[in-house]
Amino acid sequence: MIGAGTVINPIIKIVTTVAILAAVGIFIVKPVLETTEKAVEGAGRQIEAQQRASRQASRDADLQFATSRAESFAQSLQSAWPAAGREVNQCIKRARNDVRAMDRCDELGQRLAHTVQSDRSFALSYADSLAAQGNASAAERVEACVKRAGYRTAAMQRCRNLADDLLFG
Repeated sequence: MIGAGTVINPIIKIVTTVAILAAVGIFIVKPVLETTEKAVEGAGRQIEAQQRASRQASRDADLQFATSRAESFAQSLQSAWPAAGREVNQCIKRARNDVRAMDRCDELGQRLAHTVQSDRSFALSYADSLAAQGNASAAERVEACVKRAGYRTAAMQRCRNLADDLLFG
């Protein structure tokens, strides 16, 4: 026999189950998900802040390293070639807190101290030898070449080659 209790009972069970699941979703699952979402967002913000701080520390270290090297090159140039030392110091002042610009000052100092200065010294020394040998016009050519070359690597190499040719050629 089909009675009222047999049809309504399963419907009540289904409605009760749906109501319980809805209550669990609203009162338990939703707050847990919201709390988890807030925790994940907070952790993300904290990680971003740490990454920013790490990038800043790295940038500061890079700037300090490049500045220190450029200042060292400027100091080493000061005695033998004061104008080159001043050029590197001016570069440092212009660069201020710009890491890329300071890296360029470091590279300038290194190039002047390790490459250009050597060619310049040889060329001027050879010019002195030419003058001592009584060849003032050749010495003047070399000195004029050095003056025109300024801080350029290839130009100073040409002056050294010229002096070498005039003295030994």
